[in-house]
Amino acid sequence: MFSSKCLICQQQTTTYCCHGCSKRFCFDHLTEHREKLEKQFYELEYRTNLFLQKLNNQENFSTIRTKFNMFSEMTLVKLQKELEQFQQQLSILVQPNAQTIAGGNGEGYKLNQFAYPYGICVDQQQQHIYIADHYNHCILQWQFGQQKGRVVAGGNGQGNRIDQLNHPTDVIIDENSKSLIISDQGNRRVVRWSLQNPNDKQILIENIECFGLKMNGNRDLFVSDLENHAVKRWTKDHLGKREQQGTIVSGGNGRGDRLNQFNSPGCIFIDREDTVYVSDCKNHRVMKWLKGASEGIVVAGGYGRGNSLKELSSPQGLLVNQFGDVYMTDRKNHRIMYWSLGSNEGRLIAGGTGRGKQSNQLNFPRALAFDDENNLYVSDCNNQRIQRFLVDKH
Repeated sequence: MFSSKCLICQQQTTTYCCHGCSKRFCFDHLTEHREKLEKQFYELEYRTNLFLQKLNNQENFSTIRTKFNMFSEMTLVKLQKELEQFQQQLSILVQPNAQTIAGGNGEGYKLNQFAYPYGICVDQQQQHIYIADHYNHCILQWQFGQQKGRVVAGGNGQGNRIDQLNHPTDVIIDENSKSLIISDQGNRRVVRWSLQNPNDKQILIENIECFGLKMNGNRDLFVSDLENHAVKRWTKDHLGKREQQGTIVSGGNGRGDRLNQFNSPGCIFIDREDTVYVSDCKNHRVMKWLKGASEGIVVAGGYGRGNSLKELSSPQGLLVNQFGDVYMTDRKNHRIMYWSLGSNEGRLIAGGTGRGKQSNQLNFPRALAFDDENNLYVSDCNNQRIQRFLVDKH
């Protein structure tokens, strides 16, 4: 990629080459070009199947059919190859050396320290990040550019009172209620803490070995259940009602490695269609469950534990873009990986230079977040810090 004029908008900017037509596009119009290409691909595939059905009903067309199959296969392969190249081009590239934006002062209980940061979420509007400080039993709010954070949930010692937390694993923002929703794993509950009223706290879900959290556009809450190897959904109207046990939307068929099973589901992601993505930690893979499906699809890993580009080792943090491409923390390989939709192997995004504390290294990374500019945030758990990898705009 380099600076030149985009074929469509004619603006002088960073452009990307389409390997199929050799034209150059800006990022936005490259995306449009890709979508058009995908549509052409599926239309061609559909027309091919229709034509083959007609041939099947004719006699003495074996020679024509053989030649047509060869032609269509070559065309589809070419289009598929170009799609994969587009997916690689559209992956977010970050600079290799990160900035420490929170922590980095060793393990501890002071406000400039962490005791193993787990889940994170970025509030771009308010310019700060929320961190689940696992062994300090609290949620910290850390303003960008500041040297220390402040406790906004928990912080009253380990315990099960309504004003206490016990080994929190994840935190998300509920913009509608101006609250934090917290996976209070040690207390086997999911709780809500108001950001506006410190006395406004509520237990939303009880008796669950919760880990990851996500909320969809309807404000339904999805929770990964480690004990039952499942992901469950609670509608917004059922939250806070003790009799509600949630609905299993993926897994729930015992611990295992079949396509309808998980082995320690961790972080989750929900797209606009309520497709559920799950980091299937001890199966060393990421699974995708379409809404209403009875089994999942492996979208990353699935080749056993390892450190090749095809393999993962205890994946955890999880993000998915609008194209279905997946970003994840490959925790025990100390790296961040990207798998484009339909790819058989991943691509290294950050880390991957061995376990360590240098700016280009990670140490058992846990969670991921992007801000509005696609800068990447990582809870670098065993280094007791939050790292920001700036998007590479060159």
